[in-house]
Amino acid sequence: MTVSTVNEIDLLQAARTEDLVYEQVKQLAVLGKTENSIINTLRQQGAHLLIGARGSGKSMLLRRAEIAMDDDFKQDRLLAVYVNFKTSTILEGVKAGEKNAFQIWVGAKILHATYNKLYFLDLINSKDNNDPYHRIFNISSGENTADFFSDKIHKLQQLAQATEAEKKDLVGAIGDKFLEQALDTSFVLNTMQEVGKFFKLKGVVFLFDEAAHTFIPEQQEVFFEIFKLIHGGEISVKAAVYPTVTSYGRNFEIGQDAIPVYIDRFEAAGPGRAENRKLFRDIVSKRVGSGKVKKTIFAHGELLDLCIDLSTGNPRAFFHLLNKAIDNGFSERAIMLATSSFVDSELLPYHNNLAKRLPKYSAHVRIGIELLRTLIIPEIKAKNSTDKKSGYQSAFFTMPRDISPNLRLMLDLLCYSGILVSKGTVKIAGLKTGQRYMVNLSLLMTEKAFAKPKPIDALSSISLTDYREFSGEDSKMVDFLEKLKTAGAQCLNCGAEIVQSAKFCSNCGSSVSTKSIIGALLEEPVDALSLSDRLKNRVRPKFAKVGNIIHATRDEIMEIKYIKDARSRIIKNAADEFISG
Repeated sequence: MTVSTVNEIDLLQAARTEDLVYEQVKQLAVLGKTENSIINTLRQQGAHLLIGARGSGKSMLLRRAEIAMDDDFKQDRLLAVYVNFKTSTILEGVKAGEKNAFQIWVGAKILHATYNKLYFLDLINSKDNNDPYHRIFNISSGENTADFFSDKIHKLQQLAQATEAEKKDLVGAIGDKFLEQALDTSFVLNTMQEVGKFFKLKGVVFLFDEAAHTFIPEQQEVFFEIFKLIHGGEISVKAAVYPTVTSYGRNFEIGQDAIPVYIDRFEAAGPGRAENRKLFRDIVSKRVGSGKVKKTIFAHGELLDLCIDLSTGNPRAFFHLLNKAIDNGFSERAIMLATSSFVDSELLPYHNNLAKRLPKYSAHVRIGIELLRTLIIPEIKAKNSTDKKSGYQSAFFTMPRDISPNLRLMLDLLCYSGILVSKGTVKIAGLKTGQRYMVNLSLLMTEKAFAKPKPIDALSSISLTDYREFSGEDSKMVDFLEKLKTAGAQCLNCGAEIVQSAKFCSNCGSSVSTKSIIGALLEEPVDALSLSDRLKNRVRPKFAKVGNIIHATRDEIMEIKYIKDARSRIIKNAADEFISG
């Protein structure tokens, strides 16, 4: 394999925006009508929530909005500050003395990211003492400012694994004054306002990524309180969030405190399908250059389109399917094997793993997927098997708008994990309207829900207006809801069902009440990560658990044979994302 081919494959394996450096994001991003519209909205004043499922491209859109504002900075004087809060889960329940370490960490990350952007745009330099940071924090020189914040943030994260004696030393090293400053949102806001005045900025636009992706409601609510407080005047705030599972807190109202912006680029038929295919083809073209890999892929355009359609509009799913298919010879059979692998090793395990991340709703996770696979998909399959003159196939079902909260939560969790896609309201029986859902096309294909034997023919026959209607009062649906009422919680260690009052799991003996979410996730094997089998096999001998990778440095990971800069970044980001949600 040539160096050129290796580089092409590395870029195809870089399924997360975090796997790419700034210049690569700038060069490789492909923007269609939907993407450009969203970026223009993110550049506007005000507060916005970028809402999309896991892997749908939220981070890429935030970074592209940042880059667009950077390019126009001299003209517009808008300071775009991208802040990534991945690994915040590590700070679950952690205190810095008596103070909330997560809130301090968020404040420190905002201050640090702002300084880095000022430095990047050459508004300050390493030897410049004439800046607000030097005066406010009494740092000896501008040269030390970035290190000052990096050190504080690192020590805050160390608190999560420290003994009581070590915690005392760490808190002392961070310093009471800094802890008070970073904890105080008013102080952070005043600092940003002073920066704006000092550098004659027309505005500051914060682009927050992954702060609301954790499944810890307390952290989410703290973040949205900060989000709300720093917004106003010349300061705009944007945040990437997941649909349905984000906890905003009592004092935050979507629409009032922030305008939602939805990522919904995929249509299974019509002009939307053609636009989506072009977008994904352009993404591949940019990443593989003009080498052997590109020739292999584009020589079989119908197979590339099949990968695109089966991804259900999700870029990360697409890269998984494409990479697996290339490894297996890039044929229709290879794509079907890749589809089965994606469903069995990525899509369903991620959803099932929500039971560990959301123990309170573990029964909703388990019974929701059971409802889908034993009732909804078989009914769609039966509908598709019925002889029709039109020859249409369906990938959709509907639910009335007044379904029970428990049923809605089960469907919401399936939407979060990408197994379902909410596609707006449509007319249903009784002159009413209902919510329309599309089932992930990879899952439908593996469940053999289409009547047409050739995958390309089946997907080409999907109709947007052909759907199976369900009622929340259907006897089979009621049976699932009754089952939910009697279901117990799930053991975080082994997944066995436990009764609500139990203190120990009857299956594995683990304590039910004391094991934290982050503790369980760090103990997961490296095989749980969204990495290629080749990378997992290389990493496993040295880093067997997710926690081993989290606590390792990039340099330590690069000690593994054939793992260099790009691949170490992919491995590290996969672990960070796993614990962050």
